[in-house]
Amino acid sequence: MTNMKTLIQIFTIVAMGTLPVWLGGCGGGNADPHAGHNHGAHGDEAAPETVTLSDEMMAKYKITTGSVKLQILRATFNAPARVAFNAETMAHVGTLVAGRVDEMKVRLGDTVEKDAVLFTIKSPELGAAQNAFLKALDTEAAAGPAVVLAQNNAGVAQAEAEGKAAEAMLTLANNPAMVALAQGKLDAAKPVLQRATELFASGKKLAAEGALAVTELKRREAAVQTATADVQTAEAALAQAKAQQTRDIAAAKAKAAAATAGLKAAVAQQAKALGEAQSALKSAQATVATERNRLTLFGMDAEAIAALAKDRTLTPHYIVRAPRAGTVVEREVTLGEIANPSQPHLLILADLSTVWVLMEVPPSRAEHLKANQSVTLVNKETGYTIETTLDYVSPLVDPETRTVQARVELENPAGKWRPGQFLTVQIPTGGTPKETLVVPESAVQFVDGQPTVYKVKNNIFTAHPIKADEPVNGMIRVHSGLKENDSVVIKGTFELKAEFGKAGAGHDHSH
Repeated sequence: MTNMKTLIQIFTIVAMGTLPVWLGGCGGGNADPHAGHNHGAHGDEAAPETVTLSDEMMAKYKITTGSVKLQILRATFNAPARVAFNAETMAHVGTLVAGRVDEMKVRLGDTVEKDAVLFTIKSPELGAAQNAFLKALDTEAAAGPAVVLAQNNAGVAQAEAEGKAAEAMLTLANNPAMVALAQGKLDAAKPVLQRATELFASGKKLAAEGALAVTELKRREAAVQTATADVQTAEAALAQAKAQQTRDIAAAKAKAAAATAGLKAAVAQQAKALGEAQSALKSAQATVATERNRLTLFGMDAEAIAALAKDRTLTPHYIVRAPRAGTVVEREVTLGEIANPSQPHLLILADLSTVWVLMEVPPSRAEHLKANQSVTLVNKETGYTIETTLDYVSPLVDPETRTVQARVELENPAGKWRPGQFLTVQIPTGGTPKETLVVPESAVQFVDGQPTVYKVKNNIFTAHPIKADEPVNGMIRVHSGLKENDSVVIKGTFELKAEFGKAGAGHDHSH
């Protein structure tokens, strides 16, 4: 291999005070490469510990070095996480009526504004509701005049007129004029009788004394008889007038009582009829309101309902509008498909400007979780890392997963975070952080399952196994194998690992 010609393989073995060095292949200098060599045992030879690269190869591999530093690295543990829609900005769109989809306005991935038309459904159920609304309007229109008719009841007016006539009759019956006239005639006749009686008595004395003629006495006697008859006649007329007045008053009172009873019955009948008419009107108005509300629930606005009432033309198209602005992330309905209210949703809108990252943490680790706690999200597929804070920690343990759920809400204006992505969340475990030796995660490669870094000096690279923890924010805590200020490769370690592999392959007997 061409690259192998640029490599100087140095294997250092310290044993019993000797330091054999092999350069190039398995032999040294111009020695026969096969002399004294046990081919069968070659597979047990140790892998090379150093590799030397030229400046050109280092530039080609973009190898970058750095120093091992002391740094405060807080202990963390990793938990699985996934990106999900922000449930508070989602809308599950369904239908309140059954029918056939006859128009689709949006496709998967479309972004819509609030109240935008998503699709329409031709619904016999909506047509029946519109027809019921028109019938309710007709019933209300008929109930109004019935109330007016009940208010203007003719029976009450007639009973009131009869009552007024009875009152007039009673007033007339109570008039004392006839009795007074008869009383006046009696009062006038009595003095005449008294005078005639006195003249007749004095005439009898005078006649006995011979001072009055018999004819005069008889005339006086006749005058008494005439005055007596006049008084008797006046008394009879007075008695008759009083009796007639009594009869008239009784008749007038009876008629007034009958008129009062008639008016009372007419008023009761009017109240009953008016109550029934008003009840019918209220029922009709309530039915109109109910049917109007049903149409509103079916997606018809006030303008559409008013047009229906005016034109009386059924338009059984249920319009489904966006309840909020968002992106169509799921669509379960197609043109011509039957839709009904029993379906959980026909379409899902989501505002992708923010997303949730949901993580499942074992209860034993949940003690380290609290709201506003800093955590680190790592996308291992892209290498993207972001530090953020928890905004919710569930107080419950999920009965199915037996984990505690925590959540992070992320701004997502560029759509970098996609619902469904799997992430790793690094959560601090608490305690007092201390300074420790750290190297960048990019400095570590795994060789035979062992974390390994590469020291460098004068273009000579040495592989050093280390003991280390899991990465924290792109850095790895080193427990042993390095010391502060050691120079190690931090970029290009993958290529170095490959070169070490090539150097090890160079010891087989294919050379």
